[in-house]
Amino acid sequence: MRGKVCLVLLMCLLMIPGLASAGEKEIVVGMSATYTGGLAAIGKHVSDGMVDLLRYLGAHGGIEYKDSKTGKMEKVGLKVLWEDNQYNVAKAVAAYKSFKARGADMITGFGSTPGEACAASASRDKLPYLAWYAYASPAGYAPKPQYYWTLLPTVGESTTAMIKWFIKEQWKLDRKPRIGFMTTNIPSWRVMGKEGLMDKYLESVGAELAGIEFIPVIVTDLSIPLNRLVKDNKADCIIHSGILSDTVVLAKDLKRLGIDLKQVTVINNASAWDESLLTSIPQEVEGLYGELFNATKDCPGLERVKTVAKWAGRQESEITANYICGFLGSWVVEVGLTRALEKAGYEAVTKDGQVIKETLGTLARYDYGGLAPEVEVKYPEEPYFLNYSRVVEAKGGKFVPVGDWVAVDPIKGALE
Repeated sequence: MRGKVCLVLLMCLLMIPGLASAGEKEIVVGMSATYTGGLAAIGKHVSDGMVDLLRYLGAHGGIEYKDSKTGKMEKVGLKVLWEDNQYNVAKAVAAYKSFKARGADMITGFGSTPGEACAASASRDKLPYLAWYAYASPAGYAPKPQYYWTLLPTVGESTTAMIKWFIKEQWKLDRKPRIGFMTTNIPSWRVMGKEGLMDKYLESVGAELAGIEFIPVIVTDLSIPLNRLVKDNKADCIIHSGILSDTVVLAKDLKRLGIDLKQVTVINNASAWDESLLTSIPQEVEGLYGELFNATKDCPGLERVKTVAKWAGRQESEITANYICGFLGSWVVEVGLTRALEKAGYEAVTKDGQVIKETLGTLARYDYGGLAPEVEVKYPEEPYFLNYSRVVEAKGGKFVPVGDWVAVDPIKGALE
């Protein structure tokens, strides 16, 4: 009788969530998301894509890999922790400490400034941190050994594909085009104003700098920087690096000021551009251009995106370009962990962050179903992952492609 009682108790304990898998192997990933705060308008889309795939992997058995010693296919569970960093340094640091205390083997997440704030701690603790939707910065990449990486190079370098697209596809006059920049004033993006950075690059591709305007995170009026760039400095093109909410203000102010979009080309970077603008400002967005990091249709990788989004209960309208980009970020995490496990095995991967560091810091190319070309670390001395972007135009209530993928150029000295 006592034996039967013990068996029943054991079965009950195994049914309690968390205890049944207590002896199983698992990797713990912390996700520092952005759902509130100044960049929530874009952070939500990206964070949803990242969290959905990580949770999907965890719910479907985790990471599958081929054991290098036995040659057999193995599977290790994936435990996902997530917190809202609110695009706030203090909150981001608190989230980092929470993940570390709860045994995270690596951290991923949204945001240049939240990630940058944790870079030194990541190096000290040897805890790999991939800030997917983020730009590199001198402060973020300075701590050594490097355990912190970003999706992109610096914000200035990331504009190079848009610059080249404008010169090749739009500029028709026989003088040098004048290009100005409007950039959100956050610490990791201040590198845009570094002396000799953007002006020298523009000279190298046959253009001139028309000025750089830094704008607040939350804006209600952009008429002053627009007038300085267009009327005072005669800009032929404005590249806006910001967030979705200030694109709304920008589009309305362009109309109000009577700025002719056939005379001045306005290109918004990916964090300031996605399909939600087509419904929130359908008239004002017409004629504006935007940058995308990934495909949004006609590629095999989107089938996986749709499968996961459906599992997560998403509506089709929620599968925006930035949702897909966030999804791609967690796919990169999956690939990195798989390769680390295949290289060194579970015990070595979870012992410390060295194996994950070596794998992510030199990540070789992988086919993500056509979601983006050449997702890899091409420059190990300045490791970032996305090497191309493309430009689309808001036209007739849709995003219309207006060119091929264009390579992002590194600029010497950007991280110094």
